[in-house]
Amino acid sequence: MMKNQYTISTDALPSISELSGLFAQADWARKRNHGDIEKLLQNTDVFVVVRHGGSLVGFGRALSDGVFRALVDDIIVDQAHRSQGLGQIIVRTLMKQLSAVEEVFLNTGHHLESFYSKYGFKEFDGLTMVA
Repeated sequence: MMKNQYTISTDALPSISELSGLFAQADWARKRNHGDIEKLLQNTDVFVVVRHGGSLVGFGRALSDGVFRALVDDIIVDQAHRSQGLGQIIVRTLMKQLSAVEEVFLNTGHHLESFYSKYGFKEFDGLTMVA
């Protein structure tokens, strides 16, 4: 599939049901319910939506104060549309939106380290803690 068949948006969030369907494809997001996805969308200002023929096929978002810190999260591409460069488009578009932010963080699995390193991400020397 040619990349020009895809539309990229940073100003129109997907619907709850669309995002739920996309999240259902990922182990890390499969258990998210509609109410929580609705809250996620209400609190999302920095995002990228990828559509193909009007259908949601990619999504990514960031949480940020717009100055000092941002967290890139929920990067996902529909299984049928992977290996088309959409993950790259999502990350590049998010990073462009976050270009004025001092530090951008990302949580990911080790198997995706080489993918994200292309965008300037590197292993963090500090201690990351989770509550």
